[in-house]
Amino acid sequence: MSARLADYSQLAFDLIDELERFQTPGDVVNRMSSALSQFGFSGFLISTTPDLRSAHQRQTFFDGWPDHFNQHYIQNEFYKDDPVVAMCLRNGDPFEWSEAVYDSKKAPRAKYVMDTAAEFGLRDGFAVPIYRERGLIDTVTMGGNYGALDPRAKRAIHLVALYAHSKALSLIGAGHPDPYQRILSNGEREALSLTAAGKTAWEISVILGISEAAIVKRIKLATRKLGSVNKTQAVVEAIRAKEISL
Repeated sequence: MSARLADYSQLAFDLIDELERFQTPGDVVNRMSSALSQFGFSGFLISTTPDLRSAHQRQTFFDGWPDHFNQHYIQNEFYKDDPVVAMCLRNGDPFEWSEAVYDSKKAPRAKYVMDTAAEFGLRDGFAVPIYRERGLIDTVTMGGNYGALDPRAKRAIHLVALYAHSKALSLIGAGHPDPYQRILSNGEREALSLTAAGKTAWEISVILGISEAAIVKRIKLATRKLGSVNKTQAVVEAIRAKEISL
């Protein structure tokens, strides 16, 4: 079934459930590649986002790019002029590559980077910056020749990207230990579980019979405990840590 005809939320949660069972990077890359192809993507990458003010190069976690594009990208130090990288460093929200604007006359190298990506079949793309502790910024980025993305598809891809990133850190040992010890209270788990089901803070307050302010506080506390920067990332971390289930 085409992703356009599917229930995007269910598609995302089904994929997350599958990824949870995988124990090798290769299995995750293969399944992610297959799932993202339904949206028109031909490859993806999970990596650190190099701060150009430092000497650090990009560290690759999962490489799902086609035709050795990542190797070509690193050898030519494209990250120094990549407009997508630049936008990840100044913007915390998911975005399409086309939103990473640049002046081709003032920054011809940026145009060269994007033209080269297009030659590898990566004309269009979607990037999810992920802000971590100690100011670290990682990115889940994906590309292809897809034209346009439904807003609902973007939300589903965002959720999957957050989980895939968390899974990558777990498998390569670059993040929190896996499995986590259970650190959330019952109330916090309850609030996050209902958030994962798509409920708003007000709806959760009605269901649980407590104030909306209390729900907001529970979600904020859970987000902080899980080392996340927003409730969407907290839901993903809670699922991976088996604090909540789908």
